[in-house]
Amino acid sequence: MAMIMISFIAVLICAILVNVNNIMANAKLLETEDKKLTTGRIDSAQKDVNGNTTWVLSGNWKSNLFTNTKFNDTNPAKFSATVNMVLANGSSPHKHKISDFSLNRVSTQDNATTYEGTLSMSMMDGPVFGIPYLIKDFQNDTNLKA
Repeated sequence: MAMIMISFIAVLICAILVNVNNIMANAKLLETEDKKLTTGRIDSAQKDVNGNTTWVLSGNWKSNLFTNTKFNDTNPAKFSATVNMVLANGSSPHKHKISDFSLNRVSTQDNATTYEGTLSMSMMDGPVFGIPYLIKDFQNDTNLKA
């Protein structure tokens, strides 16, 4: 059961931000309490192996990863999201929250910046902690893998 849940979470996170290009195109830069955050909408779908939509996703995210910020103990990297999910037939509506974002490594190669770390996601049976993620930012063409 735990392996199925972790696999589902990994697929869920990939589905949430698989269309980050579209999300980033609609992103806005906010200044709150002298801290810059990029915010955007999640409008995506999770598909099965045959390409059929299984889940429809929507929501909001915010982060300081894409603001050319230097991260340190007093200004940590941030990413959070609220994801609304509903089955393609309109049933089983529910919500997930992504939080406890931890940045462990930043690297740059071939004009791409890679962010690696862990995050947490709320689930029906309680939060799941320490989910590994990898975000690659290719000059405004961003992908997330979890």
